Amino acid sequence: MNYGVHSNLVEEVIQFSNSMMDFPKTQRPQNIVTINQYEEAKRLAITEVFGEDEYTWSDIRQLEMGKVKGKLYKLDSSQKPSGLDELTGLIADGLRSQITDSYSDFFESVVVDLRNCAINRAINGEIENFYEQIFRIYKAGGFPCGWDGDYPEEGKLIAYFA
Repeated sequence: MNYGVHSNLVEEVIQFSNSMMDFPKTQRPQNIVTINQYEEAKRLAITEVFGEDEYTWSDIRQLEMGKVKGKLYKLDSSQKPSGLDELTGLIADGLRSQITDSYSDFFESVVVDLRNCAINRAINGEIENFYEQIFRIYKAGGFPCGWDGDYPEEGKLIAYFA
């Protein structure tokens, strides 16, 4: 599939979803908060609120994706990448054999995160932003699960590493 100018970057995310367990781990990003308690990661990802505006982790991810989609909607039809609607299925199918039982609580979140990483790359390329940092956490073997600080002005991603 051709996902536009940055097709190779989108393909990297799809390949990662199909071989996450065997994918060579990269170095952990330095500018994140790391936790190693599974129950804490679950609490942060599902029920915790962050900052004065009391955003959930899901809210933060959606707000960040809104920035990417805003840029997508501004593109004229000749510039828009194709095949983005198929990414969720491709990534979910690949992850089904990769997600272990211990991470099954997070399956849907991982699918959405990786789909959003792929869409971000299709639109923006490989630039430093929220979803590129999310992808780096996954490639390092972690699970992004929260925010430390007052989103969006300041703070760092929180990531669980087993």
